[in-house]
Amino acid sequence: IAVFTSPEFGASFLLTLHIAFTSTLISSVLAVVAALLLRRHFVGRAVINFLFQLNLTVPHLVGAIGILYLFSQSGSFARLAAEWGLIAVPSQFPALVFDPYAIGIILQYVWKEVPFIGVIVLANMQALGEDYERVARALGASSWQAFRHVLLPLILPGLLTASILVFAFTFGAYEIPALLGPNYPAALPVLAYRSYTDVDLAARPEAMAMAVVIAVLS
Repeated sequence: IAVFTSPEFGASFLLTLHIAFTSTLISSVLAVVAALLLRRHFVGRAVINFLFQLNLTVPHLVGAIGILYLFSQSGSFARLAAEWGLIAVPSQFPALVFDPYAIGIILQYVWKEVPFIGVIVLANMQALGEDYERVARALGASSWQAFRHVLLPLILPGLLTASILVFAFTFGAYEIPALLGPNYPAALPVLAYRSYTDVDLAARPEAMAMAVVIAVLS
């Protein structure tokens, strides 16, 4: 009761839901686009495919530190913008890290999860081949109609599976929101950890309740 009636819990829940849903949606759309491009035959396809999958081996924490150094108001892009005269001082750079909209967190998750979803969707496309789309095109369908009514329904099960995995991970992840997120409202895993490590031991049951909420929703 204390958790569900807490304004801080409500704000944290909405922020975490925003992070997970937005990251998953953007990653899924970009992954499908990337898979459509990578299934074509062109010079250098193997190299591009390798580069596309390269950051699958990079830990999330390393990517988060990269986002911090690049996009913070004291980061590389802010200093370059000031050097080129786009802004007067680096502190005028848009707040993309520690911001209330969690833009930095979403950037990190999108960068990391697009290849993950893309590899699954690309494997599905390659297993299906292009015969179904060719038949649709031969019967008068446009490229968009062939994709929307033929290819998309066929790859949707794999896309949904990968998207659910990404949503569950981003909803329950701690380290990225802790490093790139605002202090208030904090993401739900961060809030649960703070409650668990609070000097007031009476806050620990609330932390466990938050953990149960995260687990059930995931």
